Amino acid sequence: MLTALPAALMLVVGLFTLALAVLRRRQSGRSPVVLTYGDDAEGFAGKLFRVIVAALVVHLIAIAAFPETVNVSLGRIPALDAPILHAVGLVLMALGGGLTMLSQWVMRHSWKIGIPEEQDAPLVTSGLYALSRNPIYVGMVTALIGTVLAVPNVVSVALALSAWISISYQIRMEEVHLGRAFGQAYSAYCKRVRRWA
Repeated sequence: MLTALPAALMLVVGLFTLALAVLRRRQSGRSPVVLTYGDDAEGFAGKLFRVIVAALVVHLIAIAAFPETVNVSLGRIPALDAPILHAVGLVLMALGGGLTMLSQWVMRHSWKIGIPEEQDAPLVTSGLYALSRNPIYVGMVTALIGTVLAVPNVVSVALALSAWISISYQIRMEEVHLGRAFGQAYSAYCKRVRRWA
């Protein structure tokens, strides 16, 4: 039963994100999913993000369905293989997932997955965004750390590190875009609020 919890937590966040994308599309007439498929930096980042998410989903479903087989095949990281750390990991996954969903929701029509060609929504700087410029990514990284603790194997660590690199790169591309779109207002926001927290 506990082996299915990481997959269930990820499923909740995934379904919420999908439902929110559908809702925002209905409200605005435009999809908030603007990941590109080109051969440029944004296209590469989008492809990498999709591969990492797909690999994480497959990994967590495999653990839920075949826990013993995965443990035998991949082993466990002994220093992290303790019931208390597994419990902390599940809590971090839940908190990180909750923060991710809440942060997506409060952005309203400014929420996008990817970088839009044209900035068609206002800059969000209040609420959670007054504490961190990237609370969605703070939530995602918290959930990834939780995943490593809840499922302490080399694949979890590799996926978490890959996601960290991908997210860090995505943030910097978004900062360039927002700097161009909002100019001095975004520069002032960056001086007031940290990138992470």
